[in-house]
Amino acid sequence: MNDQGQASEKLAETSPPAAEPRWLSPAPLPGAPPPLSPSEPPVPRDGGYAHSQGFARSYVPPPSHAPPPDHPPGQIPSQPVPGYADVRIHSQATAPAGYPPYGQYVAYAPPIHTAPPIRPVYDGKLGELYLVYLRSLLLTLLTLGVYRFWGRTRVRRYLWSHFSAFGDRFEYRGRGVELFLGFLVGVGFLLVLGGIVMGGLWLFARDTLLQEVDAYDVAVWLLLLAGYPLLAVGRYAALRYRLTRTRWRGIRCGLEGSAWKFGGMSVGLGFMNAMSAQLMTPVVDVALAKYRLKNLTFGTVRLGFAGQAGDIYGRFIGFYFLNILAWILLAVIVGVAIGGMSSVVDRLGGWEVLLEKITHPTPLVILIMFLVALAIYTLIGLLILPLRCWYQAYLLRYLVSRTWFGRMQFVTGVTTGQMWGFIVVNWIILMFSLGFGWPWVLHRTARLITSQLWIYGEVDAAAVAQALEHGPTVGEGLLDIFDTGIV
Repeated sequence: MNDQGQASEKLAETSPPAAEPRWLSPAPLPGAPPPLSPSEPPVPRDGGYAHSQGFARSYVPPPSHAPPPDHPPGQIPSQPVPGYADVRIHSQATAPAGYPPYGQYVAYAPPIHTAPPIRPVYDGKLGELYLVYLRSLLLTLLTLGVYRFWGRTRVRRYLWSHFSAFGDRFEYRGRGVELFLGFLVGVGFLLVLGGIVMGGLWLFARDTLLQEVDAYDVAVWLLLLAGYPLLAVGRYAALRYRLTRTRWRGIRCGLEGSAWKFGGMSVGLGFMNAMSAQLMTPVVDVALAKYRLKNLTFGTVRLGFAGQAGDIYGRFIGFYFLNILAWILLAVIVGVAIGGMSSVVDRLGGWEVLLEKITHPTPLVILIMFLVALAIYTLIGLLILPLRCWYQAYLLRYLVSRTWFGRMQFVTGVTTGQMWGFIVVNWIILMFSLGFGWPWVLHRTARLITSQLWIYGEVDAAAVAQALEHGPTVGEGLLDIFDTGIV
């Protein structure tokens, strides 16, 4: 037996037996600072590609971290296999931390994180963001809306440039003219689609349907019906555009996959979810997140995702029935309130007089209507929204923890209270600022992301190369038509 085989046998004899994977918490370095408190940061107990029981659920490790195909235990290949981990190195007694010995079959474990996690940094200033926004808004008004594409680009460049990770800032390379051309393409697509549909109706239904319904009403309804699937298509295409215009350390991000397939999935799963009384919500959430995340790339490397709908069904069922009870309680409260108002309505002259006042409101009636709407929203915010935030915060933590990139894991610690406060305060800002609070909302969103996201591990620079695909040549198209946000 040659020396190499003897070394392999000796390693197999001396290797410790397979134990429970040790990546559940970071291993401290010699001389490292004391561990962080249990609440900061969260520990990736079963998240990302550190899936709960050693990747027992059909996990496929990234090729650069996996042993070569058909690698039997105890046998060391003479040459490394391109694109796979060098088993000759990882089979030595001095194997890098985090790699199990390949002298025996073990559940593949990701690298043990020997360094404390880092958080991305956002150092933007609200005043500076407002200056960018107000300048863009003024120019948009002066150009009758045309400048909004260039204004949106300026806002994105400001936000992107004030995000950083591992000491390096992100860049946004998009251009306003690309968004403008994308908008024109989207309008042209809808005009062609509408022309084809209206032409078909004119040829085959002009003596039936078009005799009873005005052609304009038909066009409006067709646009509304087509808007739902096209909005999903537009969002995926817009995400692809933004990612391909995003760089970090000079490397482009990207999004593979088909926007039309994603739109079809959204419509199909949404229809089945509606038919099941929303009981398929975890399936929809995980399936759509999986399609996006597994097609997201940084350079030539894709992200990974190991989530399954079955993992979150227990939490969802609790939310589902508690939500029903909350709506019943809300209906009872509203019913009691309406019953208590009957005497007041009678003194005002009855419901007909009240409806007349509502249809021809005075300033006092408008104030009363606003207070009633605020009371209803407050009830929803106190009874319904906390339950929704309870589930949404859990879902967000789950999706983030099941995502990985190379040897990096992600963990978020967003709580139900933070989610509830975030949604409520943002709504109040937008409501009372008449929409001028958008920069404040964006600023708060960026701060929440960077304060509640932890990254374990580091980027493997040797495994990432620049992507050859430059992405779409025009901007967001359909999304610009259906969604006119400022970012």
